[in-house]
Amino acid sequence: MAGRIIPINDWAPAQQAIYDETPSSGHDSCFQRRESVGAALPKEKRSRSVSVSLLFRHRPRSSVFHIDDDAASRSRPLALSKSKSHQELHAAGTAARDSARTTSDASKFEPPLTFRRFIRRASLSVKSGVMGMINRRTSVPAPITLEDHEQAPFRHRRLTSSHATSRPTTAHSTWHRLRQAASFHRQSRVLHTGHDGHDDCAYGLEAIESPTFPVPGSGEQPPIIPRNTGAAARLAAANAHNSFHEPGFLVPPSLGRSGYPADEGLNDYESGIGIALTSSEVELYVPSTEVDSDVDVGVEGAGDDPDISKIDFVSRLPVELAVQVLSYLDAQALAAASRVSRTWNWVVSNQHVWRESFLREKTGTYATSGPVKPGTGLGIPTVQPSNNWKEIYRVKEELDRRWKEGKVRPVYLNGHSDSIYCLQFDEFKIVTGSRDKTIRVWDMHTFACKLVIGPPDVVNDPALSLLYDEDGNPVHYATLPESDASPSANDGQARPSTRTYPSTPALVSFPMHHNASILCLQYDDQILVTGSSDSTCIVYNIRSGYRPVRRLRHHTAAVLDLVFDDKHIVTCSKDVSICVWDRETGNLIRQLRGHSGPVNAVQMRGNTIVSCSGDFRVKLWNIDTGKNIREFSGHTKGLACSQFSEDGRYVASAGNDRVIRVWDANTGECVREIRAHQNLVRSLHVDSVSGRLVSGSYDTDIKVFDMETGRQILDFPRWHNSWVLSAKSDYRRIVSTGQEPKILIMDFGAGVRGIEMLETRPAGKQQGIVEGEYI
Repeated sequence: MAGRIIPINDWAPAQQAIYDETPSSGHDSCFQRRESVGAALPKEKRSRSVSVSLLFRHRPRSSVFHIDDDAASRSRPLALSKSKSHQELHAAGTAARDSARTTSDASKFEPPLTFRRFIRRASLSVKSGVMGMINRRTSVPAPITLEDHEQAPFRHRRLTSSHATSRPTTAHSTWHRLRQAASFHRQSRVLHTGHDGHDDCAYGLEAIESPTFPVPGSGEQPPIIPRNTGAAARLAAANAHNSFHEPGFLVPPSLGRSGYPADEGLNDYESGIGIALTSSEVELYVPSTEVDSDVDVGVEGAGDDPDISKIDFVSRLPVELAVQVLSYLDAQALAAASRVSRTWNWVVSNQHVWRESFLREKTGTYATSGPVKPGTGLGIPTVQPSNNWKEIYRVKEELDRRWKEGKVRPVYLNGHSDSIYCLQFDEFKIVTGSRDKTIRVWDMHTFACKLVIGPPDVVNDPALSLLYDEDGNPVHYATLPESDASPSANDGQARPSTRTYPSTPALVSFPMHHNASILCLQYDDQILVTGSSDSTCIVYNIRSGYRPVRRLRHHTAAVLDLVFDDKHIVTCSKDVSICVWDRETGNLIRQLRGHSGPVNAVQMRGNTIVSCSGDFRVKLWNIDTGKNIREFSGHTKGLACSQFSEDGRYVASAGNDRVIRVWDANTGECVREIRAHQNLVRSLHVDSVSGRLVSGSYDTDIKVFDMETGRQILDFPRWHNSWVLSAKSDYRRIVSTGQEPKILIMDFGAGVRGIEMLETRPAGKQQGIVEGEYI
């Protein structure tokens, strides 16, 4: 059936009334618009199909509902007394609307618009609608002020922010309402309440404008979410349903719904009611300048959440579980926990708590294959029932602090008669090799020299007198800082140097011995291997009193460095070759050639050997195949030393170009370049546990670097009077030797109460006191 065609003279006057309408606020605007439209079109000429098809037909918008004062006052007696039915209330509303229509019939309109004027205004409306949708910032509802509860019991109330003003609105003009009615803003059309046969304005519901699109935050205001989407739409629909579809009456929010508690009024749990929405009225807390901004002082709700249970779990849990929980804290947290209560203090004092915390916090490493194992001589003592782990933790913390601050006590050991080329030490002893052709063993705690091993012409020659000087004093002694020459407090004169810890070592010479300088050495708990300028190496059995076992002969020049593990002994020489020997038999397995200069240093990790030479190159070798697998290029002068990290990831090298380079062993990339010394860098030592790199140079300085960053941590300038030839370190000390016949011990643990608790306690005899007649 064809739709009915309405002449323009019938409906144009109604549009003129919309154009000339003045903006109004509140619920009265809704009645005024309806009255104008009713007057323009007589009842018998209005068609349902016409009203639906008109572009300019105004439709009520409602995303937030609130009831006007008049409607509230009319409905209160009905709600409280229940003397009138819902039908009576409906009849009263109908009568009010009929009265409004009768009054509007008497009103007069201005002469109707011409067709040309209408078309022009309609085109401007379309243009403004399109441009407004593109450029105009969407509007938000203006805040509703707080009203007295007694005067507006049915009205929804909303608190506005006391710290920020509301956003300005731009939706108050007739043209805006006309554009909203057009099809260009489909998203902003509002939902009807669904109350069939009743006009929304009869219940005092005014149209509240909603944003068309989400508006991002501006930095000063939070983002705006359109209220006709998501949870807001469900909230509006549910509120309308709960408010107007109760069978008996309108239920005030404060009274609650029938059968529900008062605080559950107007809640629809299936439609997501109660979801907090971001709006322009969010109250922001700005801390006062008089208080710490990290503490919310004087803000409502800033206190602890009352719903959070506060339970003393240490008192309520079994002791075993409480101990297990507290063992995950570090020393600082445990100290704080011990002050909570006597019960907490008692549980924290459990040795299991401190042992687990210590082993977790203090066994981490920089470049090892795993955490430090207890009892390996790396500052983690053997796990024993008698250990006081709390005190051990304290000692370790104090030792770490001294390393950071550089607090150290120097001790000089005297006894050698010439330059000391090489050394190795542990917690109990130091072994040194010298140009005087002797090997000497020193006690780390008493600073006494225990053993001198040398050729017969040196050991048995009374003219050399290895034990006493011309005045009959022992030549082996120590010099500590408290006995060094220093100005006297009384006379201001320097006191003479005083010898302390004098000792008389055992002298021994074997048929198998070195006839030249001892240039390199290494030992473990079974054997000692030395290399000499006589181009040979000798293997000694430590457990039988340092008796020689075999000599290794193949090099044709001085043996400059050596290293061994459980299977192999690797040596390097001035003859530009590297030899690989079988540890058990002493047989030569293979000889590696590839360097074009003296091979000054060699190190080994697993089946990989690293070597450096005077030809400026660092090379990696496969010990099983003998092939050169990688070469590091970058140094500009001859190299003197190279070191592997314990896990084999890094290689450090240095030499005559005064630059320390740290290489990635897997890629060959130089990851760190350190320029610190003013002369040839003669010695390097990588502490893979702490990540410290210790260097010694011909500039007489000893420096400590952080391998991770390359930053210099410590500097000990001119603690030697001449070239530094060797420098090594462990968790507590740095021990170095040089061209002068002295051994320098820099002890960071000296003076720390209980420092001996970090040492490994071997079963049986003290390490360093071995079987045999000499020690």
